[in-house]
Amino acid sequence: MNLKKFKKGVVLGVAILAICALSVPSVFAQPLPGGTLDPLLIPKYVQPLVIPPVMNNDGTGPNNYDIAVRQFQQQILPGGHWNAVSPACIANPGLCNLPATTVWSYGPAADGPPDSSGIPGGAAGLAPVPQGPGSSQFNYPAFTVENIKDTVTSVDWINDLKENFGAGPNYLPHLLPIDQTLHWANPGADCIDGIPRTDCRGQSQVPYTGPVPIIVHVHGAHSTPESDGYPEAWYLPNPTNADGSNAGFNCVADPALADNVTNFVCEGTVVNQYGPRPNTNVTPGVASFTYNNDQPTATFWYHDHSLGMTRNNVYAGPAGFWLLRDPTAPVGNETGLVSGTLPGPAPVANDDPNFNAATRATIREIPIVVQDRSFNADGSLFYPDNRAFFEGVTPNKLKIPFIGDPKGRPSDISPIWNPEAFFNTMVVNGTTWPVLSVAQAKYRFRLLNGCNSRFLNLSMFVVDPATNQITAAEIPFYQIGAEQSLLPAMVRVETGFKNGTATADPQEALLMGLAERADTIVDFEGLAPGTRVRMINTAPDAPFGGFPDIPADPGTTGQVMEFVVDASLNGSSPTDPTGATPATDPTALVLSLPDQAQDNLPSTVTRDLALLEEESALVCVNVRPNGAVSYDKKATPDLANPGTCIDKKGRLARSIPFAPKAAVLGYNGAAGGTVQLWSDPVQTNPGFMDTETWELYNWTVDGHPIHLHLVKFKVVERQVIGGAARSPEATEAGWKDTVIAYPGEITRVKSTFDIAGLYVWHCHIVEHEDNEMMVPYCVGDQNANGCQNLTFAP
Repeated sequence: MNLKKFKKGVVLGVAILAICALSVPSVFAQPLPGGTLDPLLIPKYVQPLVIPPVMNNDGTGPNNYDIAVRQFQQQILPGGHWNAVSPACIANPGLCNLPATTVWSYGPAADGPPDSSGIPGGAAGLAPVPQGPGSSQFNYPAFTVENIKDTVTSVDWINDLKENFGAGPNYLPHLLPIDQTLHWANPGADCIDGIPRTDCRGQSQVPYTGPVPIIVHVHGAHSTPESDGYPEAWYLPNPTNADGSNAGFNCVADPALADNVTNFVCEGTVVNQYGPRPNTNVTPGVASFTYNNDQPTATFWYHDHSLGMTRNNVYAGPAGFWLLRDPTAPVGNETGLVSGTLPGPAPVANDDPNFNAATRATIREIPIVVQDRSFNADGSLFYPDNRAFFEGVTPNKLKIPFIGDPKGRPSDISPIWNPEAFFNTMVVNGTTWPVLSVAQAKYRFRLLNGCNSRFLNLSMFVVDPATNQITAAEIPFYQIGAEQSLLPAMVRVETGFKNGTATADPQEALLMGLAERADTIVDFEGLAPGTRVRMINTAPDAPFGGFPDIPADPGTTGQVMEFVVDASLNGSSPTDPTGATPATDPTALVLSLPDQAQDNLPSTVTRDLALLEEESALVCVNVRPNGAVSYDKKATPDLANPGTCIDKKGRLARSIPFAPKAAVLGYNGAAGGTVQLWSDPVQTNPGFMDTETWELYNWTVDGHPIHLHLVKFKVVERQVIGGAARSPEATEAGWKDTVIAYPGEITRVKSTFDIAGLYVWHCHIVEHEDNEMMVPYCVGDQNANGCQNLTFAP
């Protein structure tokens, strides 16, 4: 049982009124707990939105990259060199005095540390920095990788998580607590069953402090399996010394030699699954991947995908946009754009859209990633180091046994892992609550929900300057694309309406599950100079299961960013109303669904799958009316009757099994579901070139954003279990790679599996995927297509 879900159910009926009150003062809400920095002390709308520049190639060809992940500092919070850049900070220097944050992110391997010392308040090693010859491109989020349709992109992904900006000699431990009791990468080969190997469940309650595994997944890429970023294909940084050792790190090939202290296995289980090849880790610490980009143009992104620790790695920073364009397309470099002009331009190579005012004034296409984070007073990232955080209690008050309990009490509950994690500060493109000056023009915003567990429900309203509260004047989103393509038609999205038709719930706006993208146009043309427009979020500060729901805290996580209309920017872009090629009114755009022939393929297989939630098989607890949890040491869960516990005499106890133990996937969904764990026999084996319909039965209380690697799919329909079916949302009419599966419903998606090999499907709540809500699937013959080391169901 967890306190957050208990409180949510108690106050839902009252709290839902908050969204209707448009100007609810923040005094009536309370920020979520987090680090030692109070989010109410972080000034809002003083830092400019960082527009992600374009990543430089490695110089050997326009589509070849050497990209490393390294540690550095960035001014995410208001302070440092933002004092010299932000008009609000310049006007009130005392407003922007918060420290920098240590982060990880990607950048060109040839680049040195970021250096903002040329700006007052800046420093060597501190991002973001002005761009120019010799400038470092290390930044959180990472710079955008631009790709050309049907042109191969080659990337050497380098694990440089070593001290001295990757130069070594010693590895860097993780910034955040790593739970070793999950089924995770486990480079120390410290397996709970005593068998020395990697990629196993560990036994130590102590957070892992060894070298950090990484493996990059380009989310949405139609890639061959060896370049997909399979979670067991991780690798450690390359030790500096020629003999493969240094002061604290000996990289070994044999798991029997690992000791979780000084010796670590260099690579995950399947790094060499496909045999010797150019894109194996020939150089330690490097993975050479290729991407064919043979799919419709769309917004993709790249991030770490290491087994059992994706939540920690991505939270530390490594992620960036991966955009695909088609210069051979008849209109606008976009597959599926029949007629019309989209707002532009986007940043191009060698642009500085952040510190060069003239360049920044021209940009009308901007990728925007929204993430929630919490901070400590010293600027460091906060991530919980105990399960009690999710229960809403201090660790010493959650007196239940955990795996590895020092008293020897049996438990199957991990001590550090949190089922979901919600943070109290909104970070957009690497700055907290930023602001963007906009012309009286149309803009294209490629939105990405990059949070760990938080769903987003976005809308935009004009702000009353006298009260600093939003008014009833809503600025709509015109959605033109989703994850894998443009939509077949534009959808106007406002709170409670899509294309003028009422949504099922009046609270719904631009709803985005984890990892979902929305390609949108926003029109600022009719707004007077000086008008402020605020993007708000009304999804909950808690697990989401559909509307109605409690909106996010209006004083913190209910606010995202602001836009200020600035007439001096008018005409800076050719797509402005006075430009050479004005952007088309979104309602007049003509779009069509790409790859229509694939959509017309009949489904040959219907696959019965399940989304499930596990409760403890060993730990019982009593739950008080206020949600407080206490351990019942005299009872054990009754495995024959889920949800109940029995005492030592076999009688029904008042206590219940502690939950959730984990969210998991499975099969036999129509019959209630059978759990499949990561190490269980693989159940999902589509035939090569088969078109399948997957039926996702969600038997949990949460909504889950389900992501399939390799394929793009169409949402066919949703159906209440035992009830009527309904059509997908208009915003889901294009090709997708992530879909929200609502509790108590069957979500049906259809796809063609057109590359053979080993992939995964999973929930993209990364706390869920890190603890068993991810399983392998193999396309084609298991033995002939790189799946030979797995066990398949008979």
